[in-house]
Amino acid sequence: MKKIILIIISILLLVSLALTVIYLSKVKSESKKMYHCPMHPDYISDRPGDCPICGMKLVPVEKENGEDDSKEGKHKRHNETMQNVDENWMVPDRTKVKISPQKQQLIGVKIEEVIKRQLVKIILANGVVAYDPELYYAEQQYISVLRETKNGDNNSGINESLESARARLKIIGLSDEYIKEISKLKEPDKSLVSSAESKGIWVYAQIYQDDLKFIKIGTDAEITSSSTGKKIFYGKVIAIDPSFNPETRSIKIRIFISNSEKLLKPEMYVNVKIKSTQGTFLSIPEDAVIDSGTRQIVFVDKGNGYFEPRYVILAGKIEDFYIVKSGLKEGERVVTSANFLIDSESQLKAAINAMSGHKH
Repeated sequence: MKKIILIIISILLLVSLALTVIYLSKVKSESKKMYHCPMHPDYISDRPGDCPICGMKLVPVEKENGEDDSKEGKHKRHNETMQNVDENWMVPDRTKVKISPQKQQLIGVKIEEVIKRQLVKIILANGVVAYDPELYYAEQQYISVLRETKNGDNNSGINESLESARARLKIIGLSDEYIKEISKLKEPDKSLVSSAESKGIWVYAQIYQDDLKFIKIGTDAEITSSSTGKKIFYGKVIAIDPSFNPETRSIKIRIFISNSEKLLKPEMYVNVKIKSTQGTFLSIPEDAVIDSGTRQIVFVDKGNGYFEPRYVILAGKIEDFYIVKSGLKEGERVVTSANFLIDSESQLKAAINAMSGHKH
């Protein structure tokens, strides 16, 4: 009788144990089904419902077609994701994601190619149209003394006067090239003191010290004025003052522009745009870069709806573009719009993979 009772108890224990294993397995299986908001993929829930942020209905976290949830399948997908990717550019807390064309359109994904661009630095400044009697008389002195030397007067006094006149032009800020052009003139530039006989006019602008490194003699400039509507006057930087104004933290530059229509008058205030070409660089739009605080990340379009996170090293920013030092190759394509939403989904998927035991 005791043996029968022990057998019955053993059977009941085994049945109970089996039911417990089945139940735990079912709970574990169900816990893997996660839901998130299509517009706020960083919100995740273990049950269906509405997003508490925007009220949109939660949807299951999508698995890639035919995705194998087994350990072997996960390792296989991991290896495929990392294939041909330099380990230095892997992003540990993010992973490659697949986004359907419909969802890309919904969230507004835009993509641009990584190319070499000619980057131009734009400097904006206030200017004034002005005469410059000081420069006029400096030119007059230089031309006059130079004429005497050409006439055969090469005594020490004349040579000293020539050097003095040349030094005066240098102090004003003229380059050697422009002084050479002055030496070819028969008389000084009358546009410096009158607009009646000249087709050009002078504009003076104040350039702050941080922008000075972008400006050189010969740099292109565009001048506009509220009094002349949308008309643009084109010119070049002729001189950069060697002296620095400590009160305004700026330096004066001289720009000569065409003014054949006599639309600009002396003492008019104008807007100055200086366009300084910095060179040709491999670059990406600034909107493509996500700054994590310590490193910069972009999402690379791998085709067929796949987007891969990539660390990049940047070598500075010129206007709306970052110069790429490492991490991207010419011809690759990067996301420039909706990349923060893609980043959220990438982090979400990486977190789910970590929870399920898939480690990078």
